[in-house]
Amino acid sequence: MRIRYIKAGETYPLRQLVLRPKQQLEEMDWSGDNVGTTFHVGVEIHRELVSVASFMLERNEQMRGWRQYRLRGMATRPDQQGKGTGKALVLFALEHLRDLKADLVWCNAREKVTGFYNGMGFLPQGELFMLEGIGMHQLMFLRL
Repeated sequence: MRIRYIKAGETYPLRQLVLRPKQQLEEMDWSGDNVGTTFHVGVEIHRELVSVASFMLERNEQMRGWRQYRLRGMATRPDQQGKGTGKALVLFALEHLRDLKADLVWCNAREKVTGFYNGMGFLPQGELFMLEGIGMHQLMFLRL
């Protein structure tokens, strides 16, 4: 397993496969992907990306924090889920966020993966909410 920084476009195939299978690949180019403060991380196995995530300097007004980053577009290939690739990716990114002097990371977690984030130390904030066309989500955060 190799963890590395990747370009935004390298996240698109896994975003589409795991998160938005009904959308076109071009629609995986999200706002904030190419901003200078955004970084993208991927886990490779045998030179193939199996897990990706993006981290964007983005403030959530429901949270207190001076330098907040949003974890967005976390996707792990279905045959690699539950094998530690996602956890390794998040741990790698958290170290980088600490180097950037971030004090909080937050995400809108799909309801079915809240246990993963809980296991990484993230806490829920507020009630579950619906993202139209995607499903139920929970706002979650981790203080760094």
